[in-house]
Amino acid sequence: MKKILFFFLFPLIISGQTNHLVIAEIYGAGGNSGATYRYDYIVLYNPTFSSIDLTSWSIQYQSATGISSPWTNYKTNLTGSISANSYYIIQESGGTNGIDLPIPPNVIGTISLNATAGKVALVNDQNYIIGIDDSNVIDFVGYGSTANSSEGNNPAPSPSTVSSICRADNNGSQTYGSNGSGTDTDNNGNDFWINYSPSPLPVELLSFISIVFGNKIQLTWSTATEVNNYGFSVERRTQNEEWKKIGFVQGNGNSNSPKNYAFTDQPLGGINFKYRLKQIDFDGSYEYSNEVAVTLKGINQFTLEQNYPNPFNPTTTIRFSLPLEYFVSIKVFNLLGEQVSEVINQSLKEGYHEIKFDGSNLASGVYFYHLNAGNFRATKKFIVSR
Repeated sequence: MKKILFFFLFPLIISGQTNHLVIAEIYGAGGNSGATYRYDYIVLYNPTFSSIDLTSWSIQYQSATGISSPWTNYKTNLTGSISANSYYIIQESGGTNGIDLPIPPNVIGTISLNATAGKVALVNDQNYIIGIDDSNVIDFVGYGSTANSSEGNNPAPSPSTVSSICRADNNGSQTYGSNGSGTDTDNNGNDFWINYSPSPLPVELLSFISIVFGNKIQLTWSTATEVNNYGFSVERRTQNEEWKKIGFVQGNGNSNSPKNYAFTDQPLGGINFKYRLKQIDFDGSYEYSNEVAVTLKGINQFTLEQNYPNPFNPTTTIRFSLPLEYFVSIKVFNLLGEQVSEVINQSLKEGYHEIKFDGSNLASGVYFYHLNAGNFRATKKFIVSR
């Protein structure tokens, strides 16, 4: 069997302390010899209660001792949005060493961060800034002892090939993954701490913490050593239901060095879930990890998504979300307004839902599917193509 350490690159979504978007984590050794990860990355955290549109924002970088004004050359334009109490991952330049990031980034840039010292600015437009005092700078982090500018009297500490710097949690404590990343006292030296990942010490099962990104749940864990490890069965359950296997992650057999694993789930049919790992040896013996409870956040409105694939033959998928438990009806109509099929007609729990629709009995053509739940009505078009 093995000693297992669970750690998390990105933290759990919890309401924060600050009232603006912040830089939550910086890792600058991506791809270097001995690096944990193949790419540099920056994580943003939104501690507010509203989604923020990032389509006109940017991340900008300057070397620790750089003095040019305005800054030049090193800028990643952001896209999309960051949900309330959520995180946004920016993958930057990388190399050949280390593993891929355990969750797909929101945007990919080409900035090569310095592993131990530099300056990073979060900017609410895409013009190069003049420096830390630029009116468009929302957050600024100088890290490493040689950084010539930073928030407060001291820069954040220096990360390394096997560590990042992380913002203190919502209580000002040096934890990452259980209580947000919302502390901002405008002093980088006080607000950031060094997060060693993976841990250099093999320990027994320490923690198993989920990470929520919108409607997805990220699980990340590490083994300190492995003996006869075939792999991990990832299991999930909802209230009043049995455990269900939702995936499998191959193990590394025998190893005396830390190994990292990740699994992403997009659960349906509710907002409250539990997860556990079933570690399986080659001889068939197994043991379970502790359980972790997860609640999806931010489902505060009805949505009806466009079906996929579209056009389709003969099946397609319809996704929608409910902020509360409702009786839901989805019906299909032709161009004459005649009902030709009923997809669902039953009570469903709050959360994200996915329905498979079989259009085998429909002729080629354009149809409309209509969702009715409480006072919510929504209609979208799909095409059956034979």
